[in-house]
Amino acid sequence: MTATKKPTHGGPRKGAGRKTGSKNKNAKGRTAVTRSVSMQPESWQKLDRDRGEQSRGKYIESKL
Repeated sequence: MTATKKPTHGGPRKGAGRKTGSKNKNAKGRTAVTRSVSMQPESWQKLDRDRGEQSRGKYIESKL
């Protein structure tokens, strides 16, 4: 009789992955929502020139 071997790789592992909610006190989840903005290259150049050292997101947020 031949004994069958359990697979040594693949499948879920207990405790693997990111912790969410109350299980992990350091878990914050996503703090920002990602979106896309389509503009002409000239508009991007103007935005980049006007924003200076600020990130694009921070600059746009400051205009709202």
